Parts: sequence; structure tokens; C-alpha cells
Amino acid sequence: MMKFGFVADGVFKLLVAVALWAFLPAVESFLLAPRWLAITAIVLLFLSAATEISYGARKGEKSHVKYLAIFDSLWVVSTIIAVILALVGSSAAGFVWLGYTALGSLAIAVVFTTGANGPDFAEDEASGAATRRSE
Repeated sequence: MMKFGFVADGVFKLLVAVALWAFLPAVESFLLAPRWLAITAIVLLFLSAATEISYGARKGEKSHVKYLAIFDSLWVVSTIIAVILALVGSSAAGFVWLGYTALGSLAIAVVFTTGANGPDFAEDEASGAATRRSE
């Protein structure tokens, strides 16, 4: 069941990335955002969604749920702040929402890439400590 949650969250983010791409001019206009920032955020959101789906299909460990909860919670907060800024006509709205989306997506992609395929540093440290003690 845990794996399904990772995949479902990844699919949702994938759909958000596709919707942002489809409505790119409207998003840029509402958030007063530069195109390069919007495209960067969309690409990174798409890649992190694909990484999350891949991780969920392979491992889906419970220990990584906290990263999704943190990302999604902060995404909601940044959305609220960005909408308020956009409604008052501030160009900071795009930088807040798209900036968080880009950087947060990059962080999630790194976490799930290293979590799914990366080395287990705990084993390296344990074997290194045992080697040093025996020398």
C-alpha cells in the first residue's frame, strides 16, 4: 500500500506539470513570472515526479514518506503566499511559487534517486570502522 502512495503522489505531480505546460501563458500572466523560471520549474517537477514514481515502484520505503510530507506541506504554503502576492500585483509571486516548485522538486529528485539507487553509507562506515579497529 505504501508503494501506491508514492506512485499516486508522483502521478499527481506529473499531471500538475503537464497542466502547467498546457496553461503556461496563463500561469506566467497570473504569477507575473518570467518564462525561463516557469519552464525550469515545470521540467524539474516533471523529472521529480518520474523519479518518485520509479522509487515507489521499486522500493517505496516508509522512511521516505516524511520527505513527501515536507515537500507537499511547503508547496501548499508557497501556493497560498504566491496567490496572495499575485492578487496584489507583486512580481514576487512567480519567484515564490515557481522557485519553490523548482528547488523543492530538485531536492525530492535527489532524495529519491539516492534513496532508490544510491550507496548505503551506513554499511561503508561500519566496514570502515571495523577495518580501522583491526589495523
